Amino acid sequence: MTFALQRQFMGILHVHAAATAHELQDIDLVTQALEWLTETEWNVDMTTSYHGPRVAMLSTQIKKNKQIESFVEKLKPHHDTILSELDARLDEDNVIHLRLNLESVIGQKVELISSTDSDPVIKIRIKLAVYPGQKVKSIAAEIFG
Repeated sequence: MTFALQRQFMGILHVHAAATAHELQDIDLVTQALEWLTETEWNVDMTTSYHGPRVAMLSTQIKKNKQIESFVEKLKPHHDTILSELDARLDEDNVIHLRLNLESVIGQKVELISSTDSDPVIKIRIKLAVYPGQKVKSIAAEIFG
């Protein structure tokens, strides 16, 4: 790995991802798609929804640099959008919030969607490493620029 690539992903501490799948869906297929996206194993917690059907609560953390690098690469078509919407997507804890279309990920495509979209989603939280004297926007520009 070149120094430039290594430096680029030092700005991300970890990525947390979460999704839900209903028992009517093929949960194994959904889990395989999520593992393709993050290259990590996903925790599957089966629970019963308020209305009765069983629901799988899926979650993972991406912590290894190689996996973070691969994940950010899959987001590449949306880097400009992430940067242009950074003010709306960034919280006070320096976490970037994204929503990806779950159905498109099953087809091994990454589609960024808005919070008002009603399609099934994968919620992504990217925790940036921001130290005193650093500007969060310049760190995000290094990662997604």
